Amino acid sequence: MKRTVIWSWAAVALLVLPFQACKKAEVETGSLSVQLSAGVSGTPAAGSYTLNVGETVSYSYELEPGFSRLTVLLNEQPVAAFGTLTISGSHFLKAYSDDNLEYKLTVQMTEGVTGSPAAGTYYYKAGTVVPYAYAMAEGYKGFNVKLNGSDVAASGSVTMSQDCVLYVGAAVKQDVRGSWILSESYSDGSSFTVTVTFSGTLFSGTVSDSEGGTGTYDYADDTLDFTLVFPDVTYKYSDGEFSDADTMSGKCQRSQVESSAVSGTWSAVRVKTGASSAANSYKKGSPKSYRR
Repeated sequence: MKRTVIWSWAAVALLVLPFQACKKAEVETGSLSVQLSAGVSGTPAAGSYTLNVGETVSYSYELEPGFSRLTVLLNEQPVAAFGTLTISGSHFLKAYSDDNLEYKLTVQMTEGVTGSPAAGTYYYKAGTVVPYAYAMAEGYKGFNVKLNGSDVAASGSVTMSQDCVLYVGAAVKQDVRGSWILSESYSDGSSFTVTVTFSGTLFSGTVSDSEGGTGTYDYADDTLDFTLVFPDVTYKYSDGEFSDADTMSGKCQRSQVESSAVSGTWSAVRVKTGASSAANSYKKGSPKSYRR
């Protein structure tokens, strides 16, 4: 009977020990990264530490002779020169003298923009004024410059008093040049389909249609505006936007002498190379150029 009891306890011990070992392996850990500049001494020393979550760490820093103003940052927030922190995840402790405090400037740039500083990561001493200047390349639109998420001018300067992100972006501009099948519908029930041809730059130029109307276009911003003028009637097309490289649409208005303007909408599909561009149709019994 005695022998049976001894073996029973041994079996229990074997079951318990692996369970305790598993529990120990489940202890959660965090990290502490310490950065110290020249002219600063104290503990913990510069380096990376792995610690148990919930563990308390004491820190204390001071300036060495010949250096001025100590700055201590915990997770990028100013704290006292000495104190404690409780590990709960990843922590960053930095201690700098004024002569060595640095901030990071991250520059992000898309295609279609040029200027300086170029895309990359830069480090500057606190208080440094960093000039910047950017421009949009031809063939792009929607130019914008942001500093830490807020719109700023295309050129200016950044005073390094914190980590900063400078973003410069633009989007590809669609090319309006070439021939298009233009369809128009007006509130009085009239509608027309003609071929229009845009000639010039990506931003402006002249436009003509297959019934003899001529005018100009402007695509300097994000929308296309153009006019077609006949001897007795003028057509204005506005708010033109691309849904893809070969399709666009917007609003239009027909104005005639001694008549009220008539509003409508328009859409256009690009004429592909080699395709027929003939498109002269109309309703209400009179050509577009003589529509009353």
